[in-house]
Amino acid sequence: MEKGDELQELRTQIDVLDRSIITSLAERMELVEEIGRYKKAHNIEALDAGRRDGLLKTWIETGKALSLPEDLLREIFEAIHRHSLTVEEQSKNL
Repeated sequence: MEKGDELQELRTQIDVLDRSIITSLAERMELVEEIGRYKKAHNIEALDAGRRDGLLKTWIETGKALSLPEDLLREIFEAIHRHSLTVEEQSKNL
């Protein structure tokens, strides 16, 4: 296999993984919308700090076991969580 072909194959594998990440995020956001509606129906606040903290701890432990840097995991988690809260709030207003 030529160097260019090998590079393209590696990039194709990354593209497949990226698509999987995006698909998983979309599925997650659908669940977040459902949670927002549930919380509205049961008069529950969007932010559950205990759950957030527990999830972050799990992310960091799991990521470290897979040799991922903690700062990367924190950044990704915080971005996803921040957006999830926004989606929850919006779905509570529907």
